[in-house]
Amino acid sequence: MNEIGKNLKRVRLIKNLSLKEAGKLLNMSAPAVAKYENGEIIPNSKKIIEFADAYNVKALEILKTYNPPKMKFTSFRKRKRLKGQKLELLENIIQNEVAKYLEVIELNNITSINGRVKHYICNNIEDAELAAKKFRDDIKISNIQPISDLISILENLGFVIIQVDNTNNRFDDFDGLSEIVNNIPVIIILSGIKDGARQRFTIAHELGHLILNINDELLNEEKACNRFASSLLMPKEAVINEFGPSRNNIDFFELTAFKKEYKVSYSAIIYRLKDLCIISEYLYKRLNIIINKKIGKNDPDPIIPEVSVQFKRIVHKLESDNIISLNKACELLGVSTDEYNTENNNY
Repeated sequence: MNEIGKNLKRVRLIKNLSLKEAGKLLNMSAPAVAKYENGEIIPNSKKIIEFADAYNVKALEILKTYNPPKMKFTSFRKRKRLKGQKLELLENIIQNEVAKYLEVIELNNITSINGRVKHYICNNIEDAELAAKKFRDDIKISNIQPISDLISILENLGFVIIQVDNTNNRFDDFDGLSEIVNNIPVIIILSGIKDGARQRFTIAHELGHLILNINDELLNEEKACNRFASSLLMPKEAVINEFGPSRNNIDFFELTAFKKEYKVSYSAIIYRLKDLCIISEYLYKRLNIIINKKIGKNDPDPIIPEVSVQFKRIVHKLESDNIISLNKACELLGVSTDEYNTENNNY
């Protein structure tokens, strides 16, 4: 399948069209549409415009090509329901977004930082706890200080954070992905997540996959990364400072205050309290019941999600320095010239 064929298939799947439905829009058979997607037929300029009009996208969406990087997708956290064409589409979108980012990094002369990413030995769950403390020490963040903007901190360290569009909530079953691509540590999350606490925990978990050096095959990597994330966002010293070393009861106001300060969820806080043996199993279960009664499944006052602007910032810099054209900048950002100029004027 050539790149234009891949683009045709990606756009069709994003539009949630079957081959038969696409064929009706294009006045051709489903097998004919498939031949274009598989690269058996190469569309000319007229046909590309026909595809673009039928799918209600710009012709550039079909024409633009990037060099897709080789990705293993080994640290791909998803639910079982995410499979088939939906999974194929998500992987295709991720590869495309990573390819764009790598191109921008190369144009901006950003050198590989993988050699400078420190790894931490993790042979058991307690090592994951210790690794989070060491990571904070290494980046000079106090173990009693909340992390206010995790995305910015990681991007300043050289990590690439990519937020994939979750149009119509079709990728809700995707949790996160982390991988070293061309010597660049990449973390993939969804955009449009309403719960910033869940988003931050996912990023911290994926960071664990990238920097924990797990040597014991019996150690559950997912549990180790969860412990790392929990310790990174809620350091033991800070939790004890806030709640004390042992409690028989905890007021809901205390949980709310800690949640807002450290930008974590209620469930993550009480699990952390149980993990650190500050509360008993019985109190943990009772607090879970109280939280479910008070807020249910959806927190009425969620943590505001973080947004990465680094990719956009680099693209604007490249265009401003005349390294790329205005049209290329618009292509990379997926916006029109007017939208690009309006954004510049607004800033």
